[in-house]
Amino acid sequence: MLTRRRWTGAVALEFLMLFPFVIAMLYGAAVYGLTFFAQYRMQAAVDTAVSTALYVDRSENQASNIGTAVSQRANTALAGLVAQLPESLRDNLNTASACGLETIAGGVEVLRCSLVYPNYQTNPIVPVLSFGMLGDFPPLPAQLDVDARAAF
Repeated sequence: MLTRRRWTGAVALEFLMLFPFVIAMLYGAAVYGLTFFAQYRMQAAVDTAVSTALYVDRSENQASNIGTAVSQRANTALAGLVAQLPESLRDNLNTASACGLETIAGGVEVLRCSLVYPNYQTNPIVPVLSFGMLGDFPPLPAQLDVDARAAF
């Protein structure tokens, strides 16, 4: 017959062993949730910029200038949408080549808008935990990048 005295402290020991893993899972879920939400907001901005650019009045522009008008409207819309993003996200975005025209197979012109958050692994929105030789937790992507395309 086992005595109760031999099992005293077993629950406390199990708690001490499992508690760090539970906290790590919660922290990892929070960091990934914020990372995916930031990427979602970036994607929403480029999607809206592309769809806004497609409402260019073709009767006011000649056929040779329609691409320039679409590109300018997309860049203007994207600049306004990026300005509405949170400061921690907005200040780290690379918008140098935000919206431009591409020609794909068959000679179809496509408007492409993209945003890049470079160095996301070294400068994330939420800090990561460093465990020295074991590395950082949770592992993050090197950069966040989104793009949207539409033929016009």
